[in-house]
Amino acid sequence: MALNRQLWIAIVSVMILAFLSSLAISFHSARAYFEEQLHLKNIDNANTLALTLSQVEKDPVLIELMIAAQFDTGHYQRLEIIGPAGDPIASRSRDSDGAGDVPGWFADLAALEVAPGVAQIPDGWQQYGTLYVESLSGFALEALWDTTVELFLWFLGIAAVLGLLGSFVLKSLTRPLDDVVRQAEAIGNQRFITTSEPRTLEFRRVVRAMNILAGRVREMLGQERARLEEMRQRLQRDSLTGVGNRSRFDDVLAALLADDDPNRHHGIFLVRVVDLADVNRQLGRQETDTLIREVTVRLDQVARDHGDQFTDDHIARLNGSDFALILTDILDISAIATRLEATMHDLVARHSETVALRFALSADIFGSADERSAILIRLDDALARAEHQQTTCLERTTPTSDADRMHGSDEWREILATAIGEQHIHAVHFATRHIDGRLIHHEAMVRLDNESTTWTAGQFLPWARRLGLLPQLDLAVLASELDRLTHEDNGEPVAVNLSIESLLDESARSRLMALLTSYTRQAGRVSIEMAERAVIDHPAAFREFCAAAVPLGYRIGIEKAGLALTDIDALHELGLVYLKLDRSLTTDLAGSESNRNYLRGITGMAHAIGLTVIADGVRSNEELAVLGELGVDGASGPGVPG
Repeated sequence: MALNRQLWIAIVSVMILAFLSSLAISFHSARAYFEEQLHLKNIDNANTLALTLSQVEKDPVLIELMIAAQFDTGHYQRLEIIGPAGDPIASRSRDSDGAGDVPGWFADLAALEVAPGVAQIPDGWQQYGTLYVESLSGFALEALWDTTVELFLWFLGIAAVLGLLGSFVLKSLTRPLDDVVRQAEAIGNQRFITTSEPRTLEFRRVVRAMNILAGRVREMLGQERARLEEMRQRLQRDSLTGVGNRSRFDDVLAALLADDDPNRHHGIFLVRVVDLADVNRQLGRQETDTLIREVTVRLDQVARDHGDQFTDDHIARLNGSDFALILTDILDISAIATRLEATMHDLVARHSETVALRFALSADIFGSADERSAILIRLDDALARAEHQQTTCLERTTPTSDADRMHGSDEWREILATAIGEQHIHAVHFATRHIDGRLIHHEAMVRLDNESTTWTAGQFLPWARRLGLLPQLDLAVLASELDRLTHEDNGEPVAVNLSIESLLDESARSRLMALLTSYTRQAGRVSIEMAERAVIDHPAAFREFCAAAVPLGYRIGIEKAGLALTDIDALHELGLVYLKLDRSLTTDLAGSESNRNYLRGITGMAHAIGLTVIADGVRSNEELAVLGELGVDGASGPGVPG
């Protein structure tokens, strides 16, 4: 029960007790007073009337008339003269006590017991009779009733004023309690946040203790984060440029080749600084290092400028002079290849006065059906041809390899808009399970029905991204899954991927939150996941989304995680439920002790803040067993039963 309600109950109880006590005291005092005064009035009236009657002729008719006249002019209940023999001489009485406005229950409760006034009426030296006088008690009952009502109203008003004043004071006193409650709930959800200490001593002690706990956990996570970042830099990063190293390149390539979707195609570029040894002699080591870092900056800039043409980019330094750029789900490799070649020409021109630079570049498109060795051979052959040109140039391995994928943007826009508008978008489900086989959720993989063909995500998502239709696509899939769960009372939990574009577009974000708010009954069975790269690039949008969706009951996770987990600020404060690891982190665990150690670090840090760790793309029971030994909680992929 709320503290404010308890306060009202306490005030009402105290006021009722005080009212009843005051009423009992005043009631009995007033009733005794009225009984005494009425009794005295009866005696006075009896004596006065008896004296008057003793002085008149004792004619029965005259006595009757005098009694009637006195009864009619006074407030009497009964006037009666009883003769010496006990026979009534004259009598007048009323059936009612005159308390017309007093409720019957109160009249019964407050009935006045007033003795009648008695006086002797002499007739000379003899006794004529005995006079009995009883005054009306209704006026006293009405006075008692009015006093009781007035007392009740005063107590009711005082109780209301005290209640409102108490509520206001309680609200001001317990305002810090809201922060205490939020912090306690956050810690219960493995979110170790700190709050300012309130002025109230008792609350301050509680908040201080929880802040100390949160601080210690944050310090522990910071140490683990630093250790994990150091390990990542050592195992996956080139020490000079900060981009991926050869090992990282191999892991990414292996993960893409192990993809289950045969319709996904990726672009790969190789860049070589020709005659790096001569360049080093001319510039010196320090200037050469600066040049090498500039090459990676140019590669990153090209990728950023064409972000609508692919899903993810991976830059790596393969050796001293060779660099690689992998772009997943690429649409048009030709435009990016042209831009990359122009960028390298510009770099050559910038350094033309100090050194004779030359770059050799090659480009290729590949999919999961290709062999790693075949891809590298094609790239090396193209790189050799470019190097033979004696000028900076780019050679394509298969100049028309992506021509069959290039449809007009207008056609794609019409296809996607029609599919979204006519609800030709649906999802197929693949199980994500705990290591012991228990279901975590079913991952919803989007599909598009086009005439008699069903397209996989790899065929249309790149175009949806380029045409700015990802938010509409996300909303269509999410609405479909929520509606399905509404009609399936025992429907199993589902995970839906959300693009960052849905959060960055104000209209789409409003529609998204309206949709989530209208399906709160299904929230506990819905997981919403977003790519780690998007979370890092747009932390404010993701944090705002978590703050709105988590209280509604939705489970939030990060997919493709682990590559830059330490770059996510305040990971423990977001209210996340799980991490779904990038496939490149789990492709070669059996043959790499360093990769296993890095994965142990990720799982350890995630478990410290209560996150479930899920491996994606698991292909065998043996791989699943290794992941379980490293602390991974669940898995999805071909090796996981549906």
